[in-house]
Amino acid sequence: MQLALAVLSDTGRVRSNNEDSAFIDPATGLAIVADGMGGHAGGHVASEVAVTVVADSMRRMDRRARIQEDAVVRALQDAVFAANDHILAKARQDPELFDMGTTLVACAFLANRVVTANVGDSRIYRIADGAIVQVSEDHSLVAERVKEGLLDPKSEEARMLSNIVTRALGMDQVQVDITVEDLAPGDTYLLCSDGLSDLVEPEEMAAAVAAHGPDLQAACLALVDLANARGGPDNVTVVLARAG
Repeated sequence: MQLALAVLSDTGRVRSNNEDSAFIDPATGLAIVADGMGGHAGGHVASEVAVTVVADSMRRMDRRARIQEDAVVRALQDAVFAANDHILAKARQDPELFDMGTTLVACAFLANRVVTANVGDSRIYRIADGAIVQVSEDHSLVAERVKEGLLDPKSEEARMLSNIVTRALGMDQVQVDITVEDLAPGDTYLLCSDGLSDLVEPEEMAAAVAAHGPDLQAACLALVDLANARGGPDNVTVVLARAG
């Protein structure tokens, strides 16, 4: 199965620096988005380290192992743990980076399956047969309270708490969600930082992708433009991956 990939990352309309990082590699079927956090340069450093470590770990896989679902699951999980170790080590070396951390979402595409990894509140969506579904689960205070029926996701309180994540790389202990699902021709996966998902509804994302047909790069630009047109208060990063 062929895989088409596109990526775009933008600083947004308010912030002066971009703390998001992203990576795509058609050769290994890998897509990653990370949204950094932390004072000074910490956010960008954390997201860049996470993406680099995960990408390098997956690219080092043996070619035969790369087509085996169980091996890819183990490798992706281990790569996320390794990224966390690297971030913690770097933070210990530099006092200015002590509180840095990052979210991370990743997709590893096989012939007819896709393995996903998720830590934090960046998101993975699947667009198929005209419908869009969130594959990842937000690891955030808002998501937990909404799930428990304690908070209206559209409320002012939810908006004020929206930047609090309950899982991130850079914590002493990290949990990663791993999923495996079938992959069919035409399925499109959208990975994004919350600079997009906080401002653009899933149905709007699906419509923007559909409007640009096979041009995934144009769809990425349309999504970023849509977030920026609504104020662009945060960095915006989008990756699109389509099985063909």
